[in-house]
Amino acid sequence: MKKVIIIAIVLFCTGWTVRCSSNKEPVATPSQDTLPQWAESLNEIPLPDCMQRDSLTNVYFKYNQLVNGYEVTARWMPYDARTETGTVIMNFLNKETGKEFRYYGEKYNSFDTDGITFAEDFKGHKNGDVYYFNYTSPDTIDSFKESNGNSPLGYYTSFQFLDIDFDGEDELFVSDMYQGRGGNNYTAYKLVGKELMELDYIPLDRLTNDDRIDLKNRTITIVESDGAYDYAEFCFSLKNRKTRIKHLPKFNSTCASNFDFDKYNKELGSPFALESIREYAKTDAEHRSFYKVSGNSVIRQ
Repeated sequence: MKKVIIIAIVLFCTGWTVRCSSNKEPVATPSQDTLPQWAESLNEIPLPDCMQRDSLTNVYFKYNQLVNGYEVTARWMPYDARTETGTVIMNFLNKETGKEFRYYGEKYNSFDTDGITFAEDFKGHKNGDVYYFNYTSPDTIDSFKESNGNSPLGYYTSFQFLDIDFDGEDELFVSDMYQGRGGNNYTAYKLVGKELMELDYIPLDRLTNDDRIDLKNRTITIVESDGAYDYAEFCFSLKNRKTRIKHLPKFNSTCASNFDFDKYNKELGSPFALESIREYAKTDAEHRSFYKVSGNSVIRQ
């Protein structure tokens, strides 16, 4: 027998450690003998080779609200009966245009699925379980928004749409639920036809909740820290990257020193260029430095 569960989740944050809890125990509705049609449709989507396993537990979920105009349904396959992580196929269907695409994740969990796995009365995932979630808006306030200028990335939001490259089209962002000091890590995808293309160039390959995305001025500031005494900020602007950086100063901080300039230089033509670096380091003395990029050089100011 298959069960349908409606779940609402409330999340809270304490310092740098963020945990989730539900504001009520999941409420089960009467069991049903057949899967809803939207779940049956997910079974018809072929699994890629990376998701093939000898035995699969299929858990299905659907969001009660349209997200950016899309009806979002998913087939989630936990690695075992009690784990919070699994593979996933998420189907996005635009209810107005009929446009449809899919996200395939080899490792996926969210605050929504964690609300199932960590519920007090959880007895294990069963094949055919069906859940309905309320979508958590990326505008939901969290400690990162309060400290970094109200970033558009939502800490509690498992996926969202955002025009990160300012071309007029929204990209899909998927959270990895890292829940570290800098929050979660995000992977950005551009929709090309019906396929998702990962945007893996700097700075979109390293976005976290700690970073500052200024939609008005079209800048992205990546924040890197290595403890309380080693810190660097890298500011990028929307500008075609035409010049390799060849001349570097001696940085004081490990974070600035470890920036991957080799990767950056290989990505000529990318839409973001490095404008400046700000660093802080404290060893035998405090060092606060600001650098500007001028041509092919990074120059201390």
